[in-house]
Parts: sequence; C-alpha cells; structure tokens
Amino acid sequence: MKQCVLLLALIGTPLFLSAQISEESRSMSQGVNNALVFELVNTNEKLVSKLWRDYMRDFDGKPKRVKGYDEMLSDDADIPGIGAGNTVDVYALIEESGEDVILTTWFDLGGAYLNSATHGDRYVEGEKFLMRFGLYVTKEMIKLELEAEKERLSELEKDLDKLKRDNERLHDIIADAERQIEEAKAGIEVNLQEQDGKTKDIDAQHKVVEQVKAKLEEF
Repeated sequence: MKQCVLLLALIGTPLFLSAQISEESRSMSQGVNNALVFELVNTNEKLVSKLWRDYMRDFDGKPKRVKGYDEMLSDDADIPGIGAGNTVDVYALIEESGEDVILTTWFDLGGAYLNSATHGDRYVEGEKFLMRFGLYVTKEMIKLELEAEKERLSELEKDLDKLKRDNERLHDIIADAERQIEEAKAGIEVNLQEQDGKTKDIDAQHKVVEQVKAKLEEF
C-alpha cells in the first residue's frame, strides 16, 4: 500500500520545491525493507548528498557509505519523534532522475523498519522529518540562487562602470576633435590670408619679370 504526501514548499517565491513522499518496499543492503521515498524536484544529487550529511549531523548521525552499496548509513541517529526514546539507524540512497533527485530512506527501529501499518504516529513523524529536510534543501537552493543573482548583479554593475568609462573616453575624443576643428578653422583663415599675400607677391613678381624681359628686348 502506498501513501503519498505532497509538499509544496515556499510557494510564491521564484523557486519552490515540490516534493512527494511515498511508502514502498525497496531493496537495500539489509534486504528488502519498507522505505520512505522522497522525490525532490529541480535539484541535483551532489547538493542533496551534502545537505543530507549536514542535516543528519543535527541528529547525531554521521552518514557513512555502506561498503559495496551506494547507500549512506547514519548509525544511532537521535530522532525523538521516530525513535521514541531509542536511537535509529537511517539508511539513505540518493539518486538523480532527470532534473530531479530521489531520496530513498529506511528507518531501522531495531528489529523493524518504519512503516505506516505498524508505527502510525512515528511514521507521520518520519514524513515530517523528510519534509523538514525538503524545506532545508529549498532554502539552500534559494541561497545559491541568491548568490548567483548577486554575482550577476555585480557583473552588470561592472559592465555599467565600463560603459561609463567608455562614455567619458568618447566625450574626451569629441572634445579633442572639436579643439582640432577650431584650430583647423583658424588655420584656414591664416592660410587664406597667406594665399592672398602670395598671390599679390606673384602678381608683383610677374611685373618684375615683364620689366626684365623688356630690358632684354632692347638689345
């Protein structure tokens, strides 16, 4: 029998994590046992694995890889709502499924694995335990998103600063060009005056040449 619980965490934010928990019999290092299967959407195995280790440390659990398996075992974890006064061995298998992550957890209560038929209230606590982890994952994902957006903002601000510097440089180029244009205009006036003077000199020299030619023709 499957029981599903839908968790919609942090609805209304740009990113929200939709997580589904189901109860299934799953094969693991200790045989086939009852498990809580937690589907975390839009995340990745690397992040979930890191956060699971951090999360379990809050319950005195230090997840270690089970030799020969991909599972992690948190031995003697102290989870009051589930253990009911005793420690719990928590096995976890974290696998990517497309853009999502499947977290399969087995709670060994010491002779029996947590299940809804036998451990009603404790099973609900198990669901809550995973829901809180889902919220933790969501929060950390939003933190990462915030850091990425801050970095993007910083890049945009750097781009704007560069554009402002480019704008100042272009204004300097225009100012230099305008000065050169004014200098060229003044130079043109001087040039025209000098041309006028040279034209007069040439006219006068033409007269001198004609006078000298006239002298020559007298011989």
